[in-house]
Amino acid sequence: MKTISVLLRFLQKKSKVYSDSIKIQTTSWSQSSKEISEVRHKVFVLEQSIPSEIEMDGKDSDCIHFLALEKSKPIGAARLQKYGKIERVSVLREYRTKGIGTAIMKMVIEKARDLDIEKIYLHSQMDSKNFYQQLGFVQHGKTFFEADKPHIEMILK
Repeated sequence: MKTISVLLRFLQKKSKVYSDSIKIQTTSWSQSSKEISEVRHKVFVLEQSIPSEIEMDGKDSDCIHFLALEKSKPIGAARLQKYGKIERVSVLREYRTKGIGTAIMKMVIEKARDLDIEKIYLHSQMDSKNFYQQLGFVQHGKTFFEADKPHIEMILK
């Protein structure tokens, strides 16, 4: 896969098509809960051992969702709270380091800006901090624990 050229083409066109076989779409919980849940269950519950009752927090129906698909297979997801908090950013292990997470985040940020959200922020797991810094987020505050994992609040500058 020509990750860099495909990612640049995606960012320049602001298209939802990531490559010939991968697309990223804005969706709702009612439309795509099955696909979104599949990605998040694999990443958060199975891989990171986060209890499913924490992962499924009952807030999904109030969020704007983003779903990455390879053909019809769900491979990544994220959600945006209407007040500007980005949550549940997840990409299946075998698709990481291919620019998919970056492409998802660019779409989330673009949507937040389209909605005139002034403060765009997230709670990053510490091992993902550099990923978000590369997207323009800066650390705000001290480390805290969420789902028994160290996190840091990060704000988009």
